[in-house]
Amino acid sequence: MSETNASKGHFWPTFFGSLGAILIFGLIIFLAYLPNRPAPINEEVSATRRAKAAESRAAGIQKISNFEMINAESGIARIPIADAMSLTVAAYQSGKVVQQPLPAEPVPEPAATTAE
Repeated sequence: MSETNASKGHFWPTFFGSLGAILIFGLIIFLAYLPNRPAPINEEVSATRRAKAAESRAAGIQKISNFEMINAESGIARIPIADAMSLTVAAYQSGKVVQQPLPAEPVPEPAATTAE
């Protein structure tokens, strides 16, 4: 049986050819990206965006950490999320979980049509 061995003389051309292909690919990507780079935003716009983000974050934290009456007539209230989680766990552990459907809005009746 004869075994075929790869020639060691082909290693370096293959290595440099592969390296060249990778470098050319990187150069193409680099040149394609440079013209399309977005313009940097100025500090004033950045500060405005940070202020809006902080305001939005604070409003979200306020909603999940405070009590609020949503609809007094139907008895819907917002409670802190930590309290809601502990009440839910306690209800499941006691076996008193009752699934109640959410109140649905009344479906408007279609307008009466008269046939002539």
